[in-house]
Amino acid sequence: MKSNDVEMNFLEHLGELRRRIIISLIALGVFTVLGMTFNKPILYILELPMRSPFTNILADAIELRAGSEGSILGFLSLTLRSESSNLEAEIILIGAFQAIMAYLTIGITAGIILSLPVILYQIWMFIFPALNSKERRIALPLFFTIVFFFLLGVVFSYFIVVPVVLQFSAGLYPGYKNLWDLKLYLSIVTGLILGFGVAFELPVVMAFLARIGIIDSRGFRGKQRIALMGICVLSAVLTPADPWSMLLMAIPLFFLYQLGIFFAFLVEKEVEI
Repeated sequence: MKSNDVEMNFLEHLGELRRRIIISLIALGVFTVLGMTFNKPILYILELPMRSPFTNILADAIELRAGSEGSILGFLSLTLRSESSNLEAEIILIGAFQAIMAYLTIGITAGIILSLPVILYQIWMFIFPALNSKERRIALPLFFTIVFFFLLGVVFSYFIVVPVVLQFSAGLYPGYKNLWDLKLYLSIVTGLILGFGVAFELPVVMAFLARIGIIDSRGFRGKQRIALMGICVLSAVLTPADPWSMLLMAIPLFFLYQLGIFFAFLVEKEVEI
């Protein structure tokens, strides 16, 4: 009788897992179709760092709030515009099926990003019943912390890293006209945005390692040189092979490593209590 109960519990968990996977796949399909439907607005958003540098976007926001004349903020907006340079590049389609591939790339990428909250929620609802009361208490703050750092990396990449990388690439060989392949442009921009989103999870990963006892805050502090080397390697892998994008990832990651040491210290204190 006991073995039958265990078997039923296993089958129930298997059925629950199947249901969660089906819901996640449906969400992915629905949001992919939406991404394809709103393909042009999404493409416009992805091209915005090239069309309008971050300084121009910031100047627009200041002028919308305070106007462009007769104030310190107005002077600041004019200064930001004077320091920005237009990026002289043109996005083109190469090959007969390039437009179709770009269309699918935008739709699928948008579908993955937009369906992530649903997928994470399904994972959460599958794992949650197995957690004890103490684990449930920290699970929700942990979830929002993960989302916060991911969004922080995405925003940092979109507004700062991508415009700088594009500007650097466009000015590297001034004697040549910049004709950029649309599919390659999309893969680089989305790769940078997602790469920074994942890389900014470093403090959360460090806190988790300290929580399960693999390494404590003192260990992290003593391995800073090795960590700096690893951050440089990671930055080279997750960004295009140019020094600016590597530095723009490596420097924030090193500061996030210091934040991770602090998070690990807090986790250790909580375990001691």
